[in-house]
Amino acid sequence: METQTRNQSLRIKEGRTELIVNHNGEDLTFIHPSYGPNDYANVGNSIEQAGLRRPTMAETASLVYTTFNSDDKYSKEIKDLMEKIWLWAFTGSLYIPRGVYIQDDPEIRNRMPFMEESDLVKRLEANDKNVRFVPFGFKTESMTSRELEKNPYVIALAGEEGASKLAEVADKHRNERPYIWSFETVDRPLTRVAALCSYLDSNNRLNIGGGGHGFGRNGYSFGVQKTGEASRAEKQNLLELLSNI
Repeated sequence: METQTRNQSLRIKEGRTELIVNHNGEDLTFIHPSYGPNDYANVGNSIEQAGLRRPTMAETASLVYTTFNSDDKYSKEIKDLMEKIWLWAFTGSLYIPRGVYIQDDPEIRNRMPFMEESDLVKRLEANDKNVRFVPFGFKTESMTSRELEKNPYVIALAGEEGASKLAEVADKHRNERPYIWSFETVDRPLTRVAALCSYLDSNNRLNIGGGGHGFGRNGYSFGVQKTGEASRAEKQNLLELLSNI
């Protein structure tokens, strides 16, 4: 199974270390080091306080895909961390009895994504690309990488490209059967967070978390450079150049 992307190897800029990946045909820049380990809310707040943006699940999938196709110290660090703790992805899930709403980077309140069905319905009707809905019936728990790639919940979480990338990452684990931690049905609304890791019961395989509260202090994430923002190193070089004029 192959994903048609360019520049699959991780491209690195030192200084404020920039980890540059291909995401939907464009460059996406993550900033090293990571934030954490801590709970979902604290990691998200730390990223924002640093002037960075919290990564969605689709963006996180592109980071993980690129690191699993690279051989450098930063990629090794990310893979090692995924074998120990969760990599938070800031895409929330609101489960209701008939299915699940998914929203990219929702507001965080009381340590959880803040998602209201009435607001999500309006945004869906307005064709807001940051909101999706998937009815129950999708497969959960252990499956093949091909089933993962076509899973409606994973596609809603990470997009079609992201689902394909995660399926390829799953094939690079010792156990090639990935695991989706989600719900098959609920009897009341439940808001949950998204995450990725490479462990479950000491079994090395890709795990996609969609059913956790995010309260555990065992997760981390990398902030994303905001669009159009020059790196600190580039700004410093410009200031030095101007001071010599």
